[in-house]
Amino acid sequence: MIELTADRSSGSPQRLFRSLRALAWLITLIATSACAPLARFDAAGALAGAQVTTRVDSREAVYYLEQFLPGQVGGSEVAARVDLALSEHGREPTDRVQLEALADTLSPDAAMLHLVASLYDEPDNRRLQDDFQGFVGALTSSPQSEIIATLAPYTRYRVVFIPGYAYRSNPVNGADFGRQRTLLRELGFEPTLVETEELGLVDVNAKIVAAAIRAEAAEHDNLILVSASKGGAEVAAALSELGDEPAVGRVKAWISVGGLLRGSPYADRYLRGIKRWFANFMLRRRGQPPEILEDLSTVVRRPAFDALSLPSSVLMLHYVGAPLSGQVPDETRGRYRLLRRLGPNDGLTLLADELTENGLVVTEVGLDHYFRAEDIDLRTVALMYAVFTELDRREQFRVGRRTSRCAPGVHDRAACSGLTTTRVVVR
Repeated sequence: MIELTADRSSGSPQRLFRSLRALAWLITLIATSACAPLARFDAAGALAGAQVTTRVDSREAVYYLEQFLPGQVGGSEVAARVDLALSEHGREPTDRVQLEALADTLSPDAAMLHLVASLYDEPDNRRLQDDFQGFVGALTSSPQSEIIATLAPYTRYRVVFIPGYAYRSNPVNGADFGRQRTLLRELGFEPTLVETEELGLVDVNAKIVAAAIRAEAAEHDNLILVSASKGGAEVAAALSELGDEPAVGRVKAWISVGGLLRGSPYADRYLRGIKRWFANFMLRRRGQPPEILEDLSTVVRRPAFDALSLPSSVLMLHYVGAPLSGQVPDETRGRYRLLRRLGPNDGLTLLADELTENGLVVTEVGLDHYFRAEDIDLRTVALMYAVFTELDRREQFRVGRRTSRCAPGVHDRAACSGLTTTRVVVR
């Protein structure tokens, strides 16, 4: 079986935003608001193919999870409020503006439940989410030798990791994908890491990533890109820059883990006045470039992302943390409180800003932006295997056949085949 140890953080710019904690305590209401509990109501139910038991922030969220999703709608005042809110703000569940309105009208947790449930309702997402969960369960009881044998046909893929912020100076945060690369090597793969500027701006690193893709494509026919947090914005810009170059045809999939594709609203708070001055002071003091804060703001990243043209030939998978208020860890709680009024978020960015048009989505209910989980190694393998089987499925569909390859221990072959073409559209 795979050795499992806890990964304390993903490749997000956690270190950067830690530099702003002193400022947040001085000039925001975090300290005074932290005393009020976010989650006050017990709730339990099925969400995105998994059982959820936690505390949520409103009776509307309880009703949505326990009654609305199972189809047990009633005539209560809470049910009427949910129905009215969904009719007004729930028709485009991945729309950032509608999610903010839904969070304001009902509650942030109700908006999160609606987003996750709506994503899971899309056939392609449901199939991939179910595959992923099934693989997690199967891999838990499989010996490593069986896993290696099962993954052997997929070692033809070259897995290219794009690191997160401060991946050299602060490797403990996992931004260098060190554990994931070691694990894949143990399973027979030859992964590689793109050595971007660890404190570099997105556009600067995007050119490094584009050059790396060209170089890898010259040597390998099947590339899978894996990015975390800030690296997601760099991959998106790189793919757009490459356009219709032959190298793009060698990129088969891109897995964006908690991608800051459109920036972080948390960074927006420090773009003006005394907050900007103090943030710049703190960043310089810690040896970090002040301009990185504006570069990661939604003010810069949203229009920059909207101007990109992403290749339709690349399978894009967004792996997103989706915590309800009762599941947010202490390390993320301050930022989560600041962002929750804007809608579903992972403690650093809005979930709607992590998605791309036509991209598939696997959600991790209960995990935040940093994906801290005791079985994260196992989930890494399961996520990769879900992508491999999806690529198999698409190739088999393209040539008029279906594949029934399943993970070790998975006996429901029907769960490992079939293809639909519905996609989530992000506006």
